[in-house]
Formats: sequence, structure tokens, C-alpha cells
Amino acid sequence: MQTVDLPSQSLPPLPLKRPLLMIGHGTRDDDGRQCFLDFASAYQALDNSRPVVPCFLELTGPTIGEGIDRCVEQGYTDFSVLPVLLFAARHNKFDITNELDRAKGKYPQLTFHYGRHFGITPGILELWRDRLAALDHPHIDRKDTVVLFVGRGSSDPDANGDVYKLARILWEGSGYLTVETCFIGITHPRLEEGFRRARLYQPKRIIVLPYFLFTGLLVKKIFDITAQQQEQYPDIAMTCLPEMGLHPQLFSVVREREIETQLGQVQMNCEMCKFRLAAVHSHSHSHSHSHDHHHHHHHHDHPPVDPYAKLEDYHHKIWQAP
Repeated sequence: MQTVDLPSQSLPPLPLKRPLLMIGHGTRDDDGRQCFLDFASAYQALDNSRPVVPCFLELTGPTIGEGIDRCVEQGYTDFSVLPVLLFAARHNKFDITNELDRAKGKYPQLTFHYGRHFGITPGILELWRDRLAALDHPHIDRKDTVVLFVGRGSSDPDANGDVYKLARILWEGSGYLTVETCFIGITHPRLEEGFRRARLYQPKRIIVLPYFLFTGLLVKKIFDITAQQQEQYPDIAMTCLPEMGLHPQLFSVVREREIETQLGQVQMNCEMCKFRLAAVHSHSHSHSHSHDHHHHHHHHDHPPVDPYAKLEDYHHKIWQAP
């Protein structure tokens, strides 16, 4: 589990002092369960103006119902609810909302303000870019390295598609040879197939990135399989990154989501638009959802030059706007 110096972090103030029901997926792994509870406790310590109540959707307790009971006993009737989940799949879309409906049946006076999952957001991309930069090898270039991006795997195609999208965005401009996306459960390709595909590029190095918030049985399985692959293919240097854990970027994302629930905001996913990011970096706040995407038409007789023809040039240019 990753730990950080939490007291030094400051977060934007909350508009309201509404209690926060923080919902994790749940795990049978004691380390994974404790990691989520530690995450909620650390987030609470950053702002004691309202209670942060952790609970789990399944596999362990306290349950969502038990978390709500605890708040009701303290006299609260108005709640912010955040799914501490990476992507929007069935749990986020149906299972949690069903539990909230069940609680409403028990306590008709309650009001829930349901926030959005973490999704694809700049803070998490920055977290992984920093982690990958710290792994740069003195003798093996990124152009000789494949990143193996490992998602949990879902029965929801929408969530699986977002894993591919995030892996692709992480690769853009990185300088790595390629990114291969795979999963540790439910859907395909599975991790073993991901390694097979990664080896087809004949890399000198493979970096395994388990896209998980907290440790657990599946993260430990990814580490075990990576160790087996390293033993089987000793000529390829293999490194497995740890889960995200207690990281300042995650606390910042949680605070953004909590404030959204308090202000009743539902935002479009423009966070990763390179045109918006360029505007933010230039201290401009005039971003519109049209993105101002210009299409340049050339009317010349000479063949057009492809500025992205070389992979190295592509990585260098792709995040530039316009």
C-alpha cells in the first residue's frame, strides 16, 4: 500500500457540511478492505467539518445500509454519496442506486445526492505519469518498452471500453513503444494473453500497470503472474507497479466529486480534452464544449508532409494544441 505525507495537503473548501457516504466495491482480502478504510480515514482527517462514512457494496462490511443507519442515528437526513469506483459499470449504475432506493423505503425522509465515479480525469493520469517517470531505466529507452495496462474486467462493455480509452490516453505522448490492454478477470484478453501480445513487439522491457485503487486478491494475482512471466522470459526486464493507494491526487479527485454533489453539477467529460488543458495551462477559462476544433484544408500541388509519421515525433507533438 502506498502511503504519503497527508497533513501537508490542502483541499478546496466544501460549500456544505453534508455528511459523505463513501462506497467502496468490497473485497474478501483483509489488506484490501483495510486499505479502503484507511483511505476514508485519511480523507476525513483532511477535513473534519463533516463525517466521512465508509461502507462497501459487497463481500465485506460495513454495508451501505449499515453506513446509512449510522448517519441516521446521528440525526442526518441529507447525504452526499460517492462511489469510489474507477469506471461506471453495473455496480455504479444499478447496484448502489438500488441500495439507496432500499434505504429510502426504510427512511422516507432521507435525500441522497449521488456523485459520479472517478472516470478518466487529469489527476489520475498525472499520478500514473509520475509513477512511470520514476521507473525510467538508465539503459532501456521507453521506445524499447511496452506498458501492459491491466484492468479489473467487467461484464459491462462501456466500462471495458473506458479502460482501453484511458490506457490509450496514458500512452499518447509517453514515448513508449506501445500499450497493451488486458484484464485480470471476467472479460478478455486476460493478463497471460496481454503478456503474449506484449512480447510480439520484442521489447527489452515490460512495465505492468495494475489499474486498481487498492490492493486485494486480484492485485496480488497480477504480481504473482508477472513474477512467473519474468522467470519464464528472463531476457525481458519486467516491472510491476503497485496499486494507487493513499495518494494526494486521489484525495483531490474525491474532493472534486464531493463538491459536484453539493453544487448539483453534472459535468461533461471534457477534462481530458487537450484543447481544454491547453486553455487551463494558459490561464484561460473560455473553454467551450465545441472545443474549437479547426480543420485546415490545404490546396497545394506538393504532397502534404505528415508531421506524425515518426513515432517519436508523434509522442512529442500529440498533446500540443492547436
